[in-house]
Formats: sequence, C-alpha cells, structure tokens
Amino acid sequence: MNDRFLSLFFEEARELLQALEAGLMDLEARQEDREHLDRTFRAAHTLKGAAGMVGLRPIADFTHKVEAVLDDIRGGRMAVSRDAITILLQAKDHLNHALDEAVEGRTATNSPDLEDALVRLKLGQTIAKSEPAASTPEPSPEPIAEAVSPGRRYRIELRPNRDVLRKGIDPLGFLDELRGLGRARVTPHLEALASLESMDPTDCLMGWTIELETSASREQIDEVFLFLDEPGQVTIVEEDGSQSPAPAPAISGPSTAPEASRPRPSMASPRVRVDAEQLDGLVGMAGELAVLTDSLQELAELVGTGPMSGTLEALERLGRRLRDATLELRMVPVEELFVRFPRLVRDLAEKTGKRIDFRMEGEDTLLDRTIVERLADPMIHLIRNAIDHGLEGPEDREAKGKNPVGRITIGAGHEGDRVAIRISDDGRGLDRAKVLKKGIALGMLSPDTHPEDPRVGNLIFEAGFSTREQVGELSGRGVGLDVVRETIRGLRGTVSLRSTPDKGTTFLIRLPLTLAMIDGLLVEVDGERYVVPIGQVDECMSLLPEETVSTFGRASAIVRGELVPIVSLSGRFHASGEAQRGRRELLLTHYADQRVGVAVDRLLGRVQAVIQPLDAGLGSLGQFSGATILGDGSVSLILDLTTLVAETHAADHAALAEKFAGP
Repeated sequence: MNDRFLSLFFEEARELLQALEAGLMDLEARQEDREHLDRTFRAAHTLKGAAGMVGLRPIADFTHKVEAVLDDIRGGRMAVSRDAITILLQAKDHLNHALDEAVEGRTATNSPDLEDALVRLKLGQTIAKSEPAASTPEPSPEPIAEAVSPGRRYRIELRPNRDVLRKGIDPLGFLDELRGLGRARVTPHLEALASLESMDPTDCLMGWTIELETSASREQIDEVFLFLDEPGQVTIVEEDGSQSPAPAPAISGPSTAPEASRPRPSMASPRVRVDAEQLDGLVGMAGELAVLTDSLQELAELVGTGPMSGTLEALERLGRRLRDATLELRMVPVEELFVRFPRLVRDLAEKTGKRIDFRMEGEDTLLDRTIVERLADPMIHLIRNAIDHGLEGPEDREAKGKNPVGRITIGAGHEGDRVAIRISDDGRGLDRAKVLKKGIALGMLSPDTHPEDPRVGNLIFEAGFSTREQVGELSGRGVGLDVVRETIRGLRGTVSLRSTPDKGTTFLIRLPLTLAMIDGLLVEVDGERYVVPIGQVDECMSLLPEETVSTFGRASAIVRGELVPIVSLSGRFHASGEAQRGRRELLLTHYADQRVGVAVDRLLGRVQAVIQPLDAGLGSLGQFSGATILGDGSVSLILDLTTLVAETHAADHAALAEKFAGP
C-alpha cells in the first residue's frame, strides 16, 4: 500500500476514533436520538471499511464487532447501559492502541477478552468490566425479526472508475462485505482487460455483477459502497424491478440525513488537507509581505512619492487581507480540544467514587491550531485538580446541603483579541489558611503574611508545592500546576484563579488568538525600540512628572480618580537607575483585576509583527515573548506586559516584606 494512502488513513482514523468516543459519551442520554445514533455507528463503519481498504484486516475485524453492537443499539434491539458504554470505550482504546502499532509497522495485538465482551454484549449478556467471562455460554435470547424479510434478492452492478486503485480503494473489499450480508454470487467482467505487457497495474479494468440474497436492509447495502465518492459506479436492482444508484457519501464527514434530502458528494464543499509546515510557511510569507509593505511606506515618506501613495495604500490593504486569511487557516474550534475531556472526567469519576456533571460551553470559539495542541496537557492538569482537590465526595456534599452530584464546567469565549478559557467547579474552594501554613513551612512566605494576600493563591502554581499529605493516584507529587503556568506563559498567555470557600474555584486562562503574527505598538525606551502586543494595552495616555505620586516608595499615577501603580521600563531594564525624565507615555494594562501603567519614553506608531522565537539561551527572559524584524530591517524584542508586570509585582512584594521584617 502506498505510504501516502496509509498516512491519510491514519489521520482519518484518529478523527473517526475521536468522533466515536464523543458519540459514545453521549449515547446513554441520547439513545432515542436517531441522528446521533447514526453518526456514532457511521464512525465505526467508516473506520472498518477504511482499515479493510488499506489492508489492516485485524483492525477492520475488531471494528466490525464494535459496529455490530452499535447497529443493534441503532436498530432498537439493545438498550444502552453504563456497562455497555464502558466496554465500547475500552474497545475504542484498543483500536487507538492498534493504530499506534500499525503506525510503527507492527501487527495489531489481539484482545480476546474484549472481543468476548463485545460478543456477549451483542447477545444481551452485558458484563461488568471486572467480572470474568463465564466458562459455559448462556443461551442466547430469541432473535428479533428484521425490518426487512429474509431472503430478499438484489442485483448489484459494480463498475469502479479506472483510477479507484490509485485512490487507495480495493474493490475486493466491497465483495467481502457483501458476502458478509448474506449469500452472494459474484460474476466478474473481464472484457476490458488487455495483454499483460500493455496493462498498467494501477488501473482498475474489471467490473462485477453480484446477485445477493440477504435479510439486510437497503441502507446496510448502500453503506458497503461508502468509499466510492463519485456517482454511477454502483447500480442496485431489487427483486421487484426497482433500480437506483447506490449513494456515495464522502469519507470525512458522512451525512446522516434521510435519502431524499441527502446532498450528493459533488454538491459538498470541497475540503483539502494541508501539511502543517506548508501552512506555517504561508503565514511566514504573509508576514514578510507585511514587513516589506512597512518598508515601502517608510521609503515613500523619505522621498515623497505622492503619486505612489494610492498604490501603497492598496498594497497595505491587500497585505492585511492576505494576513488575515492565512491566519484564519490556522484557526480551529476549541471543540477539538474539549472533545477529549468528557472521557477523562468519566474515568476519574469512577476512580474517585465522585459523581460529576460535566458541561462544555463555547466549543465553537476559534483558536490557533498550535495553541490548541499545546493546551491539552495544562487543561488535563486543571481538570484533574478540580476533581481531586475541588469536588467533595457525594456524602460530604450532602452533609453541606449541596447536590451530591458535583459540577465541572469548561468554557471558552473571546475577550477582545484574546481568548479566555475557564475551568470551574462548585466544590470546597481553596483553603487559603492551609495553603498559607504550607507556604510558611516551605519558607515561601513570611509568618506574618495575611491569608488574603494575593501571593497565597499563587503559591499553588509554584514548583514542588502541594497541600496533599499523601501521594495519591491523581495528585500529591508537587508537580502539575507549575507546569501549567509555564506552558501557558510559553503560549504568551496567563492563568489565574478565583475561589470562594464552599462555592468553588475557577481557573481562568487568557491566550492570544494566534502565535504567528500580532498587531503591536512600537515604543522607545532609552533609545531602544520594543514592540508591545496591542491586545495587552487597554489605552495610552501622556504622563508628566508632576502627575506622579509615591506610595510606599513606588511610583503611581491618579487616572480618573483611580490610583494606578507604574512600572517603568527604563527602571526595569537598566540597573543604574532611572534619570529624571520629562513627559512620558503610559500604557495602561490589567494585572490581577487591577489597572497598572507601564511607562515608556515615546510611542512610535503601530506595526504588524511576525513573531520569531528567541534562542534557547534567551528563553528564560520571560518579559520577552519573541522578536521581530521591523520595516527598516532592524530587530526588535516583543514585550510581554503580563509577565513583566507580574515579575515587578513579585519583586516589590519581596522588597516590602524584607523592609518591614527588620533585622
């Protein structure tokens, strides 16, 4: 089999398994929803057919057993139970492992226990996952009559297109599936075959007539030919003389609409898979075009090319449109991230004995593909933390007058040019006194620290910090939330928490829409130029020396009646101190629900910045999120105001604590 076809299969198979798991998680609550049942069944059916087409027969055979159970559920011949869902989810995990083995070129490992569990499930003998298989089979229930009378006859003409083999489709797989539906008599048509010397082995020159006697429904026969993506290759004639072409749904996203309203594949919007590196290259070139446009604008201002101004403006508009279009190609819905968490919550609920109502909101919010991929582990840590530390057990919740079923909600939404993702629970909340006690014992805080000090809540993000006395399966090892914070900082984002005793805790993650390009403000500090992401700036204002005040030795300004602390970039970047300055510009931002001003010497204008990562040696400089090339060819560092303000805030608190601690 061609490596390209195998690669496409593996990619498609992962998506199908993800769709299968999502369908199974909702199956118990939606067993009367025909569309949902069809969609879940079709994911298994498509995977089975695709695995057979690329020669992965063990995967195809095992998926057939899963498909058979789902078909019984879909046909109303089997009720859905929690044990049944558990077995089907275990089967999905086995298929995922089998795919991993196939990717590595190994033969998929058999799972006799799971195969036996699926067979027993189909026979109506649902078993718990810890119960051993019986030594002697129990009598199977009486079969339920099929909707179609047994022995119905069909005449099927299969005439695949000449290039079907080059698409990775083996027509013999269709014949095998038809034989599995009943008695099939197959007559090959060889009239198009030429001499061996002149034949191209990648051409399909054969056709077949199949006389099929089966009790299967017409829909089941149609689904055999799911992968023939062009009409006219199959014609089915029923014994009463009616004739119709078999539908040919596309592989990636088969329709579940009724036949009368189902759109033909030729009417579907075409979709193209693009290599991630090629997409990143396109975004990079769009960024280079933006830099060149800025360079031309600067040259035009120097030489005064009035007649070219209109052309340059049009070029700038086109460049922005191209940039926006390429960035949209990188965007995916956060549903691709969220869809893996219902299964995680279900498994952890079983391990901990807790009852959990899991909810998802804002799944259609778009976010950069790279951020979505790298956000999975931090989200898993936070969900595990909510289940282990946040939610109480059913008995404890009832004793507090709460619903015995705890609730965890994850949601996403836009905040300006950033995306906010929250993970909330209605559990016990953060025990600040316990956190403070552990922080003092570890030497992280002074003994006179008040429990409401903002640093107390942030302690849980420190490396090695844990309030759990014993190491458990989910937590207690002192790792996790520090990794969460560092990973999110690496994505140019922030994570914070809000907690109320016995009401719950919310972790709030704020992230940029994309990591590729930003709109920024070009600022000057001591003759050096820096780029500030415009999404981190609420507003800009001028600041005169007499408008500053000092509070506890720290510069502040009064902005519309509010005392706003000031972080001076000159003071941060130059250890020699800050000289007396005249008028400066203040960039207003937010930190921990408080407004903060960042002082710079001058605002130079707005720029489009293509973000380049810093070398490994500079990676520890958290106040810089990358670098970019300006229109004149010079390099400028990109500031991360959130990290800059956080580091300044921590340093100021440490200095104050040392000052008041005394000798």
